[in-house]
Amino acid sequence: MGIYNSNFDFNKYRAFYAVAETKSFSKAANLLFVTQPSISRSVKELEEQLNTRLFIRENKNVKLTESGEKLLEYVQKAFNNILLAERVLKENEKNLSGEVRIGIYSHLSKIILPSIIQGFSSKYPEVKFEVLSTSTSEAKQKLKDKELDFIILQYPIFTKDDTYNEEIIYEMDNCFFSSKKYFDLYTSNEKKIIEYPLILPFRGYEDINKLEDIFKKENMFLKPNLRIYSISLAKELVKKDLGIAWGPKKMIEEELKNKIFYEIPINITNPKTKFSIAYDERYLNKTAIEFLKFIKENIK
Repeated sequence: MGIYNSNFDFNKYRAFYAVAETKSFSKAANLLFVTQPSISRSVKELEEQLNTRLFIRENKNVKLTESGEKLLEYVQKAFNNILLAERVLKENEKNLSGEVRIGIYSHLSKIILPSIIQGFSSKYPEVKFEVLSTSTSEAKQKLKDKELDFIILQYPIFTKDDTYNEEIIYEMDNCFFSSKKYFDLYTSNEKKIIEYPLILPFRGYEDINKLEDIFKKENMFLKPNLRIYSISLAKELVKKDLGIAWGPKKMIEEELKNKIFYEIPINITNPKTKFSIAYDERYLNKTAIEFLKFIKENIK
């Protein structure tokens, strides 16, 4: 096999990875419990072996060269695969004690994860959780790099990649909402909602696409003043009286209750926002498989 015929030294790549992660030779040495000259020597030997420069030294810090960036991508995936193998082999089938790693939107995590984690932890108290509140792009990349077991995001997550399983697990009702200013204006005259400044999500997801189709069938075209990605931002914009927003009702329950926001009554059926869980079943360990089963059975 090729690896036996090469001058492969795991410790050199380990040193390279530590420096790349910490951006410091001294911090990498502390991380690996070796001396700084030892780290420098390993990196130098690896650079000579690969006939390329991996780092640029800048004062006390270092940064990766273009070659270093390419190497890091491969090394990171290799180390993630090794760690994944360890997780699978160390598991106790009768008493799960592994780790579940989840990528999810921050606002969504507060709604669905506390009760799920509480229930699963009661059943398997030795299981640990790692929850990353992040963006769609970062979550997808970390799933591809095997740094996460699951990502829970707005459906659809993957449209042109059948590598990953994706299942809808949660739905939210939507509504138009505004400050009292626009609520009073809307309810006191006969102007259509499309005549007001609108704050809508970006196109591309099933819910907003369906909403626009519904309006088109009524010969109305949604032309928002603002397209936004985050419901948190939409809420802040509404508070500033910048228009009428559309989004999950669950996310504004407190504001509706406290009369900070008002639901705008319209004569259409609002499409629901769906959230799905995506994963690569080839790399799920027993703990992750059991968690997947649990969340699908218990999410509300």
